[in-house]
Amino acid sequence: MKPEYKEWIVKYLERHNNAVLGKCTEATKEMKEAFPELTVVPGHVFTDWGQRGHMWLTDSGDQIVDPTRSQFNLIFEYVPWTPGQSVRVGRCMNCGDEIWVAVQTLDKDPGHRSICSDACGKAMEDELNNIPGVKII
Repeated sequence: MKPEYKEWIVKYLERHNNAVLGKCTEATKEMKEAFPELTVVPGHVFTDWGQRGHMWLTDSGDQIVDPTRSQFNLIFEYVPWTPGQSVRVGRCMNCGDEIWVAVQTLDKDPGHRSICSDACGKAMEDELNNIPGVKII
C-alpha cells in the first residue's frame, strides 16, 4: 500500500478516535475523494465474527486499501459484491439467525427485517401469546 494511503488512514482513525465500527461507507467515500484513482468496492468480508457486509477500496493494481480494517480482529477474505448476491438486512428476533436478501443494486436501501420467515414469526407470536397478560393481535 502506498505510504500516502497509510498516512491518510492513520489520520482518519485519529480524527475518529479509532471508532470506525460500521463506518466503512463514509470512510471509503471520504478516502475516494482524497484519492480519485482508488476504486470503491462494496462486498463482504469473512472475519472471526462471520460474514459481514463491508466496503473498501482498491488501487490500480487491485490491492485492497481498507480505511476501516481496524474494526475487525481478523479478516480471512474480501469478496466483492455482484448483482443478485445477498446483503444482510437484520437479525431474527426469534431464532437469532442473520437475515440476508438477494438484491440487484446497492443504490437502494433493501430495508431492515426483524423476522426471518413466516414460520419464525408465528413461533414468536405463539410464545408471546403464552405470556399471561400479553396478546398479539
